[in-house]
Amino acid sequence: MRFETVEPVRSFSWRKYGRGFAGWYYSVTVRDHVGYESWLERDRLVLLDRDPQVTAIASQPF
Repeated sequence: MRFETVEPVRSFSWRKYGRGFAGWYYSVTVRDHVGYESWLERDRLVLLDRDPQVTAIASQPF
């Protein structure tokens, strides 16, 4: 089984007035939404999505 098809190990936590910045990023690489919990994770997703050598992206794989 490919790692990017496995469900996340834990669920995403976000609060309406929380300190974090969680959300979903639509990845062209995987043609689906990938969850993130911070600006840093979102920025890394954008970089991975633009890299032609990246073939898959998983959210919370471990």
